Amino acid sequence: MDESDPPPLDTRDLLVDPLDRFLKDLHDKTAIDRTILNHLLHQSFQDEDGSAEPEADLILDPNPDADTVRAVLGRYPFRDVPKAFANLSALARESVPFLSARRCRHFLASIAPPLLRAVADAPDPDEALTNLERVSASLGAKAVLWELFSATPVALKLYVDLCAGSPFLSGLLINNPGMVDELLDSLMLNQPRTADDLRGELTELLRGATDPDPILHSFQDKEFLRVGVGDLLGKTDVRVTTAALSDVADTILAQVVELVEAGVRDKFGVSCPYVLLGLGKLGGREISYHRDLDLLLIYSHDGTTTRGESNQLYFTELAQRVIKTTSQMGPMGRLYEVDMRLRPTGKSGSLVLPLTEFRRYFAGTACQLWERQALSRARVVYGDAPLMGGDPPAGSPRPPLPFADEVMRGVRAAMLGPAWCPAVVDEVRAMRRKLEATASARSLKRGPGGLNDVEFVVQLLQLKYGREHPRIIASNVWDALDALTVAGVLPLADATALRDGYSFLRLVEARLRIVTDRPLTEIPESADDRAKLARRLGFAGPDAFLKAFRQTTATVRVCYDAITTRERAE
Repeated sequence: MDESDPPPLDTRDLLVDPLDRFLKDLHDKTAIDRTILNHLLHQSFQDEDGSAEPEADLILDPNPDADTVRAVLGRYPFRDVPKAFANLSALARESVPFLSARRCRHFLASIAPPLLRAVADAPDPDEALTNLERVSASLGAKAVLWELFSATPVALKLYVDLCAGSPFLSGLLINNPGMVDELLDSLMLNQPRTADDLRGELTELLRGATDPDPILHSFQDKEFLRVGVGDLLGKTDVRVTTAALSDVADTILAQVVELVEAGVRDKFGVSCPYVLLGLGKLGGREISYHRDLDLLLIYSHDGTTTRGESNQLYFTELAQRVIKTTSQMGPMGRLYEVDMRLRPTGKSGSLVLPLTEFRRYFAGTACQLWERQALSRARVVYGDAPLMGGDPPAGSPRPPLPFADEVMRGVRAAMLGPAWCPAVVDEVRAMRRKLEATASARSLKRGPGGLNDVEFVVQLLQLKYGREHPRIIASNVWDALDALTVAGVLPLADATALRDGYSFLRLVEARLRIVTDRPLTEIPESADDRAKLARRLGFAGPDAFLKAFRQTTATVRVCYDAITTRERAE
């Protein structure tokens, strides 16, 4: 009998089912790949001298003692080390059962040192790590993320900056995890989107939709993420950011109007041409995060629709539906808060106005200077469609098309109003003092040297020189400052100081609002919150930020005083 070793048994011969044989082959081959991968991952945990980094060891240890946790994570500025370790441990686990827990842990260990260093650089490391864990849990397949970050360090920094810089944006990503791929692609490509791009995409998304609300909200979330993350990472300045947010608002508003007007037209028939005017920051294409939409609806003339209903009834119904659809709080929140109180006579007046009534009001004595100032921000955000309405009343000329041009001519005439006189400066100063008297010294808007100083100077110069230099009547403050300089109305040094001050204060405002999506306009009172704000703005600490803030507002106030005094004397 031959006592030599028998030939190895091929267990596949015992498997009759072809599927079983395939699965056995697959297991054998992947086991080899996994062994190689584990070896390579083990090498990636080592420092240059060949020793393993303690952060990697901490993650690979299934049950580290408290002293080890404190020794490793205590080197980072976490206020709550046990909670930080709990978040880190959660990042090392896959929530989906069939995904490899070992692979997730190993890939996280390979990026742990740069990950923790990036988190430590955040304004609030504890909050950053908490947000990072929540966002990662919503995405699932964490090992894929960690593998991506190990190969692409810039993607790791983008991800940490998003989670660290804005709980608001992090929340959007948690609620819309499918957006992460498109978000990362857009950041890597760094290609801005035009207003036409936005309109085309949303129109196509809504084509044939029976329930447009979730589509509108999802589109808004996606664009807020794109614009907001680009802003946080410093890829765009505040002037570009506010213009991009304004394009998103214009796009959504236009779709809302088109959606609701179909029902109004079915109910009342076809009416006359009209426009929606954007006022305030919307009119200036300067919307920041969490901004109301200031609107005014003007239609061409009183009269009736093709079904004999009054045009006023038609447009009042349209305005009410736009407000309801845009402002109502639903399962996904609200799109925007719509404010139409800047219309002539305010809340007591009609919700909508024919152009003749608009002209009559501003030509009369009831019009106040602040209302004329508000018109400096006016911009047509929707309308201009030559609809088949009834004829104007007998004796009234038909407005030339496009109607938007006719409205804007009326707006400019109403804004410039009576002939200039030095008393206008006195009234502007009085309004500014009134706003300042009730403001905190921490106010970015109404405090001395705040945003109102820049806006009031621009509006004052537009009122005085707008007839002679029509191009200076721009609804955007930055554009207006540029035009005033080109026209020779504003010295370059003054324009530069005002522009820089306005940009700085608007950036501070944006950094406050992007954190919580609340309409904040004051520097935080607490030292801790001021320190976080300073870090988000790139300052070494709160003292450096406050010094820059005080210098900026002092410079703006000097310009405001000098310009108003000069224009009062001339």
